[in-house]
Order: sequence, then structure tokens, then C-alpha cells
Amino acid sequence: MNCPRCNAKVAFMKNQCDNCGQDLRDYRKIISLSNIYYNKGLEQAKVRDLSGAIRSLRQSLEFNKYNTNARNLLGLIFFEEGEVVSALSEWVISKHFQDQNNDADRYINVVQANPNKLEMYNQTIKKYNAALYAAQHGDEDMAIIQLKKVVNLNPKFVRAHQLLALLYMMSGKRDNRVRAKRLLKSIIKVDVTNTTTIRYLNELSDIHLKGENTAKSTGSEPQKEVRKTLPRVEADAYKTITPYKEEKPSVLPFINVIVGVVIGMALMGFLIMPHINANKSNDANSEFKKYSEQKAASESDLSTLKNENKELQKELEKVKKENDELKGDTSGTGTTMQESYESFIAAIQYYEEKDNANAAKSLLKVNKDSIEDENMLALYKEIKKTAFPEASKEYFERGRNAYNGQGEYAGKKDYDKAIKLLEKSLEFDATNTDAMYFMGRCYQQKSEAEEAKKYYNQILEEYPDSTRVSEAQSRLRELGE
Repeated sequence: MNCPRCNAKVAFMKNQCDNCGQDLRDYRKIISLSNIYYNKGLEQAKVRDLSGAIRSLRQSLEFNKYNTNARNLLGLIFFEEGEVVSALSEWVISKHFQDQNNDADRYINVVQANPNKLEMYNQTIKKYNAALYAAQHGDEDMAIIQLKKVVNLNPKFVRAHQLLALLYMMSGKRDNRVRAKRLLKSIIKVDVTNTTTIRYLNELSDIHLKGENTAKSTGSEPQKEVRKTLPRVEADAYKTITPYKEEKPSVLPFINVIVGVVIGMALMGFLIMPHINANKSNDANSEFKKYSEQKAASESDLSTLKNENKELQKELEKVKKENDELKGDTSGTGTTMQESYESFIAAIQYYEEKDNANAAKSLLKVNKDSIEDENMLALYKEIKKTAFPEASKEYFERGRNAYNGQGEYAGKKDYDKAIKLLEKSLEFDATNTDAMYFMGRCYQQKSEAEEAKKYYNQILEEYPDSTRVSEAQSRLRELGE
């Protein structure tokens, strides 16, 4: 085991650390208790007492949160019960505590290797949440429709089966109670000691399925529908599950607004405004002639004419300026309004196609200060909030592949290409410590030690809570710091 103070390797039966002198007797008892609860949880999992195994493994982790074997097994149990998000959470935490030689790597890769299956898991979570919301607001029929889809997609999702069975039981109809018992019978095989499942089955003790050893009823009188008292439901038995990857909100309403505004501005700039300018110019000339003919009549009329002519000239200049701006004549921004709107439309299209890299690149060309419409500004912020981090992540993954010689760069490590891609990643998210770390690794591999140190030190100084801190410290030691 490792000493809790200095992390030095110590024989398990030692009472004191040889390196720092720390007393290890109490610590050894804690480690032993954690392992005892882990072994108990393992035995329970083998006989499918999954609920008991979860309790034992959580107790094991309360004694020793670094027990990655217990955490990995807890993740496997969650995955077996259909709780994919909880499983991934446990494996990610396990990976954080033990970066090397950790089975959590394999488990995470198995889940993430098949994008279609991962998307299916996300769909089951979203449909479950929608069904739970419908059930909480009295729309049991919609909840049942959604839950049927969930249990078909994930036949081991225990909570979804229990909620669907409860909704069937609430209807009071015998056919639905039979369906409820079939659902509960199927998931009792997944977790044989689940108290909620067992309690619901007890409430359905009057229902007998085909093949069960029951006495046949006699008589021709039709059976009446029986509704028993519904079982007590724990307050936190059913709660919303956070998806592993959040669904992107629809931007179609915003697109319609943008298209309408662009078309309106185009019509204003190219059809209406020239006509207004021409009319105002003609009116001004007519007024000027009229006042010129009456010039001799009165000096006061002449003064009035001059003042009004000045106002008309100002109005003409203002209209001309607005017309030029609509045509794209801007200054100091580097991007005309027309180019800015074209880039914005392109960003929206890429965003709808889930091409976050191109959406983010297009959004960089948009002049935010020229956006006055609140809906357009809200859409700009929404796309930036989603596309920039996603684009940063995408460029980081490509840069990491170029560094490792994997993916599209399989068999040919290219550190210069990796640096370019990682710079792009940081351009979209300057806080991406993963990209910073691999920038340092690239320069270290290129024997450019000072550049490598700059990125490692940036992680230590600006992001002390990052998961890359320990790795950055290790690399700096390699470089002599």
C-alpha cells in the first residue's frame, strides 16, 4: 500500500512508514475495511444481489475513495441495471484516481466505441425523462408510450421498467396489471433483491401469469377489474437523469427570424431605400425651387428656406449613410455587414448539421457589434456557447491523434501538424488544459524545451485544479525543473 502522507510504497503489515515515519495502524484498518466491503459486494454481485452489492461497494468507497476496483465494479453494476450515465461517471472518477493500468479505460472505450449505441443510450435517457415529466404532470398515457420505447431500447433499464409497471398498476385494469407483473418478473432476474420490484410484485399477488402454479377459476361470470391499494413510492425513487451528452436545442425558430430579417434588410437596401432617396431628393429640389421663386417676397421666407434646406440635406446624408451601410460599406470592423450576415447564416447551417468546427470558424467572421436584433444576438450567443467548446474539443482530438499517430494520422506521427491543430483548439477555448498539455508534449518531442515549459507552467499557474496538473509537474521534472 502507499503511505497517505508521502505516497511512498510501504509493506501492508508495516506499522510505520520508513520514509516519513507516519503511523499506519489506523490507516491499515481503514484499507482492510474497504477491501472487506469490496469482497462482500463482489460476492453479492455474483448471485445478482445488485442492490446489496451497491450498498456494500458504496461503504467500501466511503472508507477508501481510491479503491478503483470497488468503483469499477460499482460502474459495471450500474451499467447492468441500465444506468449508463452513473456507470460512466464512476469509471471517469476511477480513471482520475488511477490513470495507468485501470480497467475503467476498457469499459469507457467499449461504451464510446460504438457511436450509434451511445446515441441509443442517450435517447433512452431523454425518453425516460420525458415520460417522468409527463407522469408527474398527470399525462399517464404519454408517459406509458415513452416508457414502452425505453424498455424496448434498453431491456435491463430497471428504473424504467418499475415506472412503467407503476403506471400500469395505477390504471386499475386487469390487463395492465398483468403487463405490470410481466415487466417486474423480467427485471427481478436482473436484480433479485431490489426492494421496489419486490414490493410491487407483492401488490400484484392476485395476478397469475401463464405457467404459474395456480388453481383455475370456475363459473361463467366474467371477472371484474380489481384495483388494489397502490404501493408506497419513495420520494426519490424516480428522478430526472442527466444525459451523458446534452441534446442541442432546436434553432429552427431563430433561423426563421434570421431569414426574415435578412430578406427584409435586403429589400430595404436594394429596392425601397433607393426609391425613398430619389423621392426625398425630388421633394427637396421642388421645395428649393419654390422658395427660390418667393425669395424676393420676404427676407424671413428666405431665412426659413435656408433652415429647412439644411435639415433636408442632413436627412439626405443620414439616409445615404444608412443605405451605404446596408450595402456593406462599413469602416474599422474588417468585415462588411453583408459578409457578416453571410458568415452568420453559414454558421447556423453548419450548427444544424452538427459541424461545430466549421460553425465556430464561420462565427469568428461575424461582427457581433452589428447585430441589433435581440433574437439574432441570442442565437449568436447560443451557437458560440455550443460550437466553440465542441470545436475546441474536435481540434484537440485531431491534434492528439496527430501526436500519437492514430486515427487519420495512423502510423505517421506529425508533431508540427499536431501543434497547428492544438493552436486551433486553444483559439476556440483558451482554457482547454488538455490542448495545453499536448502542446507541451509536442514541443518536448521536438526538443524545444523552453516552449514546452511555457505550456506546462501555464497549466500549473492558471489552472491549479486541472486534471493535467500532476502530468505537467512530471514533465517539468523531466525537463530539469
